Amino acid sequence: MAIQTPYSGIQALIVDDMAVQQSTLRGHLSLLGMGKVDVASNAEDAARLIKQRKYGLILCDYNLNQKTDGQQLFEYLRDSNALPPDCLFFMITAESSYASVASATEHHPDAYLLKPTTAAEIGDRLKVQLEKRTALLAITQKQANEDLPGVLAECDKVLAAKNRWFMQALQIKGQTLLKLGKNDEAKAIYRSALEQRPELVWAQLGLARAHKAAGQFEDAKRLAQQIIQSREGEKNVAAYDVVAEALEAQGDSQAAMWVLRDAATVVPSARRQRVAGESAYRNGDLETAKDFLQKANKATKGSVVAQQQDTLLLAQTMVDLGNNDEAVRLLAEAAPAYRNSATFGNVALAIQAQAESRAGKTEEAQKTLAKARATLRKGKADFPTVALAKAELMAGNVDAGLELLSSAVSADHENPRIKQMVSTTLRDTGHENKIQDIVDAGAAILETKVKDARKLLRDSQIDDAVKAIEQAVSDYPENTGVLLQATQINCMALRLKKEHNYAMIERVQGYLTRLEKLMPANDRVTMMRRYFRETMSELESQPVQM
Repeated sequence: MAIQTPYSGIQALIVDDMAVQQSTLRGHLSLLGMGKVDVASNAEDAARLIKQRKYGLILCDYNLNQKTDGQQLFEYLRDSNALPPDCLFFMITAESSYASVASATEHHPDAYLLKPTTAAEIGDRLKVQLEKRTALLAITQKQANEDLPGVLAECDKVLAAKNRWFMQALQIKGQTLLKLGKNDEAKAIYRSALEQRPELVWAQLGLARAHKAAGQFEDAKRLAQQIIQSREGEKNVAAYDVVAEALEAQGDSQAAMWVLRDAATVVPSARRQRVAGESAYRNGDLETAKDFLQKANKATKGSVVAQQQDTLLLAQTMVDLGNNDEAVRLLAEAAPAYRNSATFGNVALAIQAQAESRAGKTEEAQKTLAKARATLRKGKADFPTVALAKAELMAGNVDAGLELLSSAVSADHENPRIKQMVSTTLRDTGHENKIQDIVDAGAAILETKVKDARKLLRDSQIDDAVKAIEQAVSDYPENTGVLLQATQINCMALRLKKEHNYAMIERVQGYLTRLEKLMPANDRVTMMRRYFRETMSELESQPVQM
């Protein structure tokens, strides 16, 4: 007869490549009353099971002796939102140094256990985590429903109780206020936490983020740098991100690159190496880009966390350095892993065409380019478009290449990274004199469209203003600058006309959803969502128009 305990209803997953360890851990969980236990021997099987079933507890070995280790699996699951908020993830390791390693990563497991672990140790960790889950259940339920005002209300209830979960509730409240765009209120929360415990890194970081979100970049950098220089926060990669993002917002992409390089040195994870490599490439530091991207590729090759962009950008970097054969070989070796990805095949062809052009294989380059060209329907503000444009320019198809680069800028004219890549491509292909025409003029055309729509609004031609900005959205559906302006102009139209127009409201919601996909965790999108909420609050007392 199964043992009945507070843990009997929990379905668990054991991720370990050793059969003996699987059996041992299953026995421990059985002693704790858990009868529903699945087992996976590698990260790939674990990821598949987690997507199919709902687990309350995952015990994962850090060293899986496979292509993907436990930490990589955990970060992949968190990044892809495969783990539900109420699923506990315990890391098991034979290395006592793992705690310091885990503290410097992007995501932290709920607990870590040293081998050989016991049922009692697992039970102790479970008890603490389940107590926390119960205490914060009302908050997490509101979070799951994306009810941010509800999250704040539930946080206030926990804070009023002044129990052991006070600081956790305070941290969640600060994070929620930032998501709502209430930066000043978030600052007040973080300052109150620091008054009680000045060494709290999460409160220091939250305060820095609040300053950045408010456009106070110098204050944000100063606070984040203080974290980096402290003993408690020297490996806090999020602090490096705040500094880099503030620098980019100020237009200093070179300085941001150096900060991201430092972060990748302090925490040499594949993600950090990828970010540093991408930044180095955009800034023209090709040797550094190659170094970091090779490390990212090596760390993730054949694993669930591998990303095709790592291989493609590394190949592009190799071509730019003149390592043509090396680039073509890299693409050929990676092709089987991405055989089901149309994007990989298309971009690989464009890069291969570049390599052939550089090697003087004109006829082969034209044939390869024809295949790559056939798969691209319309230019976007992305790497595939720029890669194809570069291939066209290198093959002597100047008009086609310039047109593609122009379309990339128009697709997202306020995106500094795409403008940086386009400018670099023009310089690399001997068309530096075209930068102003392609980049500056392309952006100016879109800015004029936006200004015209806003002028119509100022002149009280509300319907014409909405029509003008909607046409811009139709022409450039992924242009984040246009989408932000369309959201704002539609909200202003709702306010000015004082009508609860369902069609317009639904349209704005669609724009915000699109923006959050194109610009995740972006401060401008957060502020625009806040503006929409405030607009809806103003309309609540107005009559409904069907």
